Amino acid sequence: MEFAPPMMNHPPPNMGAPPPNLAQPQGFIRPPFRPFMNKPPLPGPLGNMTLEDFDGKRLRKSVMRKTVDYNSSIIKELENRVWQRDCRDRRALQPDAMYYPDLMPPPSYPDNPINCVTTRFVKTATNKMRCPIFCMAWTPEGRRLVTGASSGEFTLWNGLTFNFETILQAHDSPVRTMVWSHNDSWMVTGDHAGYVKYWQSNMNNVKMFQAHKEALRGIRYLQLLSAIVLFVHAVDILIKRTLFLILLRAYVEQFRIM
Repeated sequence: MEFAPPMMNHPPPNMGAPPPNLAQPQGFIRPPFRPFMNKPPLPGPLGNMTLEDFDGKRLRKSVMRKTVDYNSSIIKELENRVWQRDCRDRRALQPDAMYYPDLMPPPSYPDNPINCVTTRFVKTATNKMRCPIFCMAWTPEGRRLVTGASSGEFTLWNGLTFNFETILQAHDSPVRTMVWSHNDSWMVTGDHAGYVKYWQSNMNNVKMFQAHKEALRGIRYLQLLSAIVLFVHAVDILIKRTLFLILLRAYVEQFRIM
């Protein structure tokens, strides 16, 4: 009687060796082309520039503009005035960053007037043409600031990011005063030569006349919508005079805008 040879538990060929390292590249692989690897740095401030700083349009670092956005606090006030009677219903603010969303504009805190004190410096803006600024006024919606320069130009600045928006040659002489009407529809400006100009909210000049032969130092609207007051003081010729008041019938009834 024949017996079969006993089965030996031998491992298959090449199964006892460790598996090949698949992570290592098999064969020769060409390294990637890096054109900026061995080049010397550029002279001047461009030597420290990286690819993240280059935006494809200008050879300088991208600057993040500082902004002050007050819209969130105004929206919060509009929501809270539905159920808040006065300071008794208002929640107290704690000195922590998590209470920033509950902050409201300073007029919402009549019981705590210290909130109206501005103690933090925000931004300095310089005009393209360096010259003295004699007057300025915010637009009725509060988004732009209009400045009157000694060159007779109006400069519009963004009220959120504090950057320059546009410039306009408004007067031939230095702009001395500017004021908005009570209904926020007209802006009246006066210059050093005594000229008065009426402007719309889009900076469109609709009327101009010479109110005085000397410089206009101030313009004020009366409570009546049909009259304005021009303040003229002759200080440039060193003659003491009292304020000269001129009542002008304006808008609606007797003043036609040509």
